[in-house]
Amino acid sequence: MAGTYTLKADPLLHRNEDTGYCIGWRYKYKFEKGALDGEMTYGEAKKKAAELQAKEPDKVFFPEIIRE
Repeated sequence: MAGTYTLKADPLLHRNEDTGYCIGWRYKYKFEKGALDGEMTYGEAKKKAAELQAKEPDKVFFPEIIRE
């Protein structure tokens, strides 16, 4: 049986003040991925992802829409 997700933000329009985002990550060379806890705006998530990317070069960090 298939389920449905409700997105907390608009997937086609990314404004800095839009809420409903978290930070997703994945390894560059391994098959692991995840998401950090906490809800924030797109601008905050983008800035935090850039900071984390500088600290951990073996991972890729990105703003991700929270699905419920």
